[in-house]
Amino acid sequence: MKLRALSLLIALVIATPIANAEIRIATVDVSKIVNDSPEAVSKKKDLDNYSAEIKKKLESKGKELAALKTKLEDTKVSADSKEAENFRNQVRDFERMRSDAKAELEKRYVKINKELTEKVYAQIEKFAKANNYDLIIDKSDKYRGPILFGAPSTDVTDQLLKASK
Repeated sequence: MKLRALSLLIALVIATPIANAEIRIATVDVSKIVNDSPEAVSKKKDLDNYSAEIKKKLESKGKELAALKTKLEDTKVSADSKEAENFRNQVRDFERMRSDAKAELEKRYVKINKELTEKVYAQIEKFAKANNYDLIIDKSDKYRGPILFGAPSTDVTDQLLKASK
């Protein structure tokens, strides 16, 4: 009994300073900042332009191969002829080109996303220190994330977006 009372007294003594301290907590939508910042919009535009350029090249090569296929079919070229073998090689090269282009696009996307995310995390840390926040929690994943409820007044996303402009 005395041990229980002593434990309760110690817990109260330890918890009192913690209860009196003001703890500042905020939420932020990291994905919104990563996607909506001016730098992100610019990089997305660059990536879209690169994608359109690659798509145009692939479509051109695809049309060229379709025309060659039609020509080979019209002239009834033998499947084991040199022209047919050349066509198959070009098709393999085209498929490799398409696969390489897709991989390169994904690689660029991942690199850009990583760079932007790292910058946003650094920006959040700087903001938290400058504004004396003890804890800032990401609320990007609305349904499975750690935030079940957050008052709009605790959300600092717009402040961070304004600071990035």
